Amino acid sequence: MVKGNVGRKTTSLARLIKAGDRSLGVAMPCLRGGRWPCLSSARRRVAVAGAAEGLRPQLRALGGTRRSLACFAAAPLSVSPSSPAQGPPSFQEAIQRLQSYWSRQSGCAIWLPHSSEVGAGTMNPATFLRVLGPEPWRICYAEPSMRPDDSRFGANPNRVQRHTQFQVILKPEPGNAQDLYLGSLEALGIPDLARQDIRFVEDDWESPVLGSWGLGWEVWLNGMEVTQFTYFQQTGGVAADPVSVEITYGLERILMAMQGVKHFKDIRYGDGPGAITYGEMFLQNEYEMSRYNMEEADVGQVRQLFEMLLGQGQDLVAKRLPIPAYEHLLKASHAFNVLDARGAVGVTERAKLFAQMRSLSRSIANLWVERREELGFPLLTKKPAPVKKPAPPPPEAGASAPLDSPATFVLELGSEELPADEVTSLVSQLGASLPGLLASSRLHYDSIECSGTPRRVYALVRGLSHRQEDIVEKVRGPPESVAFDDQGQPTKALLGFCKKNGTQSEDVTLSED
Repeated sequence: MVKGNVGRKTTSLARLIKAGDRSLGVAMPCLRGGRWPCLSSARRRVAVAGAAEGLRPQLRALGGTRRSLACFAAAPLSVSPSSPAQGPPSFQEAIQRLQSYWSRQSGCAIWLPHSSEVGAGTMNPATFLRVLGPEPWRICYAEPSMRPDDSRFGANPNRVQRHTQFQVILKPEPGNAQDLYLGSLEALGIPDLARQDIRFVEDDWESPVLGSWGLGWEVWLNGMEVTQFTYFQQTGGVAADPVSVEITYGLERILMAMQGVKHFKDIRYGDGPGAITYGEMFLQNEYEMSRYNMEEADVGQVRQLFEMLLGQGQDLVAKRLPIPAYEHLLKASHAFNVLDARGAVGVTERAKLFAQMRSLSRSIANLWVERREELGFPLLTKKPAPVKKPAPPPPEAGASAPLDSPATFVLELGSEELPADEVTSLVSQLGASLPGLLASSRLHYDSIECSGTPRRVYALVRGLSHRQEDIVEKVRGPPESVAFDDQGQPTKALLGFCKKNGTQSEDVTLSED
């Protein structure tokens, strides 16, 4: 009987990691005091989970919605003694520091907050319209963002209907946006970033109303989300070319952490003796606007206002006036949000109203590009200031060992916030299943350590083999009388057997049944 030695089956550790990245969402955690060759960043021990900096994120199109920065939780965060001013900044000083940093570091013009209600800094026309078309654009601005559905009458310490975002737009994307962002955290007064747990966690964004979406990350600082980082792919249904990067800070969240307060009303807003607090500035506004959003808004009148604004916006598009048309879209969007907060929008009606606003958004976006083209794209004559590319970091000792020997492997599974008992259960399941998975993959290891937090579960596999153990299989083939002809040459039956099993006829041996 003919038996063939089928080609050796091997899988490198790199292929195993790649397969895990597709199916399990592998990320490399930042472990304090450890240095892992898998961590890529211009700053040591700053872990990046998601698309690598410098790669055009438009290569990957994953859905996702941006989680609101309106809900913020205070977490202790010390302030660097080497910050521009001693002690944590006030709310207004934080804005000043960010404006100064971005205008100085990347040539951003300081824009002003918009005069109409917007749900996020992205909706300011300085972002929505200006990221369209080929013209360069660099701005930064603070934007009060109104979200009626987040109304809590000022009683919830972590959620408000009016919160403040700080928005940065860099168009085209400069190539070192992450390094610039990390520098802004230092400018704010956050201490030695090498000792912080900073993560760029994949979190793509979309806006059904604006017909817009982008790829990017949410940024965690010591387990707290503080920033959204987005590469625009499409705005108003128009492809973004060149790609712009948007960086959005949640200021209340950051300042609560830096000042060590537990309620938004206690944030120090101003400077000097007797400085005014955030609550003294806005608490009455929170209460009265919550009353309006949740209880007093006349549903019939607001619905009529929505229809009137939407119709006027469509008329303005027909008259080739994209800017006032967009103003009406913003006002219509806010009217919709008030109706939604009042519970006056059903599931079917929601889809209909979204479609109407999205259609107007696309008409405005296309008209804006046409109007700028008619003007000859005037900003194309103003080239953005060159951005110095960061030098690659020097290799660290022991941090770049080639995969030709056993190494430490980190598997991380990210998740939304989980109850504590579920975290314990997941850690237990991971610890029970991973040894069997490695054994079935013929990968040897020294030890496995599993642990987790409410937003991630990880396994640390020490001494993991860099490749699978080779195996040789003997496969029974056709009888000798069928495998060879009268001259002893292989027949089509033998050649077909060899091709099927990935071997050559010369490797075939004969053996007795």
